[in-house]
Amino acid sequence: MATTKTSSNLHLLSAAIYFIIISLLAVLLWLAFTPHALRFQLTSLIVTSLATNTAAELTAKFHVNAVLSNPNFALSVCYETLHLALLFDNLTISATPVQPLPFSTAAQTDTPVRARFSVDHRLFPNGIVRGIFEQRGGGSVSFGVAVLARFRFTCGTLGTRVRTLKLECYPLQVAFPPRNHGTGSLVAPSHCYAV
Repeated sequence: MATTKTSSNLHLLSAAIYFIIISLLAVLLWLAFTPHALRFQLTSLIVTSLATNTAAELTAKFHVNAVLSNPNFALSVCYETLHLALLFDNLTISATPVQPLPFSTAAQTDTPVRARFSVDHRLFPNGIVRGIFEQRGGGSVSFGVAVLARFRFTCGTLGTRVRTLKLECYPLQVAFPPRNHGTGSLVAPSHCYAV
């Protein structure tokens, strides 16, 4: 009778250990394959040839450098579209797609992104051009960058549905030192936040 009871206790103990191991494995797999939010950090914004006139025209070239971060442990990210837009006072000054697409980023990697914008004698509402002119007179202009991406998480040949991500980096202080002929640069790198 004692051996039957010991045998029964061993079966219960082995079942409990088996359950604990399977539960831990399930939690680890869940942690590894749960998508985590992507990060975008703006590392530099350089504005050259910034010029305004009384006819509410704006001329400028914008150079944006950023880092796309994939913090996921086991999931890669495949970007189908990636657009960057330059903002002033929540109005899009210029926008451009990031090329070449589609591209993928491996798990736990940082990928540099570069974009170039150009505005040549483009008309804007007078308040926008005046706002840029007045802020520049104070030594810096507060721009913003918006990021719009369509992407999917992948693991090998398996992938999720297409997701949309919209981020904004705002405000971005671009300093214009005196006598530099319309050239300004970002004061400090900035993380972007989901909207």
